[in-house]
Amino acid sequence: MHALLLAGGFGQRLWPISRKNSPKQFSPILDNKSSLQLAIERLKPIMPVENIFISTNERYAQLLHTQFPEIPKENFIFEPTRRDLAAAVGLSFFKLNKMGIKGPILLQWTDNYLQNNEALLNAVNVGVELVSQNSNRMIFLGETPRYASENLGYIEIGDAYGKVQGMPYYAFRSWSYRPSLEKCVEMVASGKFLWNIGYFVTTVEFMVEQYRLLAGDITEIVEKIYASDDEKETEKRLRELYPTIPSLHFDEAFLMRLQPEQAVLLKVSLGWSDPGNLYSLKESLQTSKEENVVRGNAIAVNTTDSLIINDEEKIVSVMGLDGIMVVNMNDVLLVIHKDSVRHIKVLLDEIEKKGKEALL
Repeated sequence: MHALLLAGGFGQRLWPISRKNSPKQFSPILDNKSSLQLAIERLKPIMPVENIFISTNERYAQLLHTQFPEIPKENFIFEPTRRDLAAAVGLSFFKLNKMGIKGPILLQWTDNYLQNNEALLNAVNVGVELVSQNSNRMIFLGETPRYASENLGYIEIGDAYGKVQGMPYYAFRSWSYRPSLEKCVEMVASGKFLWNIGYFVTTVEFMVEQYRLLAGDITEIVEKIYASDDEKETEKRLRELYPTIPSLHFDEAFLMRLQPEQAVLLKVSLGWSDPGNLYSLKESLQTSKEENVVRGNAIAVNTTDSLIINDEEKIVSVMGLDGIMVVNMNDVLLVIHKDSVRHIKVLLDEIEKKGKEALL
């Protein structure tokens, strides 16, 4: 078995904790380890590190070589520029195919955290058995929703098909990518939807075949990149052609185009969380919604549902706040309401216009 870990995002919505030069998947946000480090440690019991591949932007090459010297350098798949997830996944799978790698593979995003590692490994083993029975499909791992979130994707669950290793698997019905909050509340209440947590078990052959069928615009360019057996020529084509690939999200370009019979669902409870923005980071760390999450030298009085992070020695003191995110770093202080964290790009664009791009 192999694994492909996607680690190319900037983590923009977690600014200023996550930045372009040190995005959240490489930063020790939780447990003094990065989410990528935790993801690799999690997989070591079921596969050798030589079978783990990482896709990311070439600007993070040195970070990878420093953090993961045990992983072979040829296992790093670098994008010369960002073209969103659909392009990154396509480039990676055609690279694996070119290397002669076949059979079961775990595809996962790495900007998330889990509380139940054993449950994940059990689900992956079940997924491997399911694709061994039928290699022409994907196995989706879906987390039972704990609350309604408009920042996540949802998978509609169908009837139970049966059990493998005592674990039931279900029919796949449909995808919903970041629906409105009102719709999220309805879906969670129905009990018929799971969070899309970005964990999939499939085969290299299936992904290559389906990219050719479903994402022709991407595939045509990627196959030109890998048409030569000369490494220097391949690198030249990568730099010339990859920036011309359409920038599309993986859900919309690939997953939402799969037919229901091409996938089955595993319903998991991994204690999964995706700190995609500052408030979701607060949700990941809290024990109750009203509770504050305080890190560093800080004091909060008469304050609820807030996140206070202080990265300096001076004290940060707050009073009378509700739903406010306060992040104090050595070069920037951010104060933002929880309802605005989704739109932080507006603020970052303004910072860039002011000539402060180095802060991003």
